[in-house]
Amino acid sequence: MVRSMTGFGRGVTTTDDYQLTVEVRSVNHRFLEIQTKFPKEWLEIELLAKKLLSQFVIRGKLDVVVNLKINEQSVSNVQINWPLIDAYKNAKEQLENVLPLKEKWSMQEIFSIENAIIYEKKEISIEELKSAMEHALTEAANNLVQMREREGQQLASVLLQYKNDLEEQIHLIRKFSPNAVSKYREKLINRMKEIVDSNLIDERILAEVAIYADRVDISEELDRLESHFQQLTETLNEDTSIGRKLDFLMQECLREINTIGSKNQSSDASFAVVQAKTILEKMREQIQNIE
Repeated sequence: MVRSMTGFGRGVTTTDDYQLTVEVRSVNHRFLEIQTKFPKEWLEIELLAKKLLSQFVIRGKLDVVVNLKINEQSVSNVQINWPLIDAYKNAKEQLENVLPLKEKWSMQEIFSIENAIIYEKKEISIEELKSAMEHALTEAANNLVQMREREGQQLASVLLQYKNDLEEQIHLIRKFSPNAVSKYREKLINRMKEIVDSNLIDERILAEVAIYADRVDISEELDRLESHFQQLTETLNEDTSIGRKLDFLMQECLREINTIGSKNQSSDASFAVVQAKTILEKMREQIQNIE
């Protein structure tokens, strides 16, 4: 199945104490490159995430972002930040020595002091985090793969249409290329009539035309192109990473087209060669995004 290298996947693990969200974005890349944005103390979990993703994706540049949200209900203890409260009290007393402030402290005033109250939350073990990460990341990876497969099917349809367009141009090249030999023969006859005895024309023309026909013969290149087109269709149905193979096929097709262009002497076929190159370039651009 054809897979694009562009996609997005999201996975969530929710418990009574926290919600772990993982998002994975991918773009095209020659190899598999995984970049993570995890807390530095999550090194073990980061290694687990990269290993798990490599089981789902073969090529592409992946950015992995994780967000851990602790539920307020999971608070296990509340502590007063006495050093901060004492510092605030001393500052207020110093201010009262200068200004006539006699208002008493209110609970609202105390609670409004930033970090005056310390909420101790339940600690999540590394093993629990690893399990939560595996669940969320698996969900995200599956969603990512599904999106890449949907995009891949669209790419396959585009490539098959381009292949049909390319085959039409190759048909025109095959149709018009023999005209070059006929035109060369006619031109040669007219030229030789001017300078050679007519009794010798036929024999010399046959030899010259035979040499020319061999030099401009593109039948082998056309046959190899037909073979490449067949391989392209078969490759699009393979259930593996096919991007590199398709890119190689495009290089081979372009090489054959360039050889045809250098041999071709027909103006009609030349136009078809230019069109074929244009189509091949569009195909190569699409293939750059296939896994």
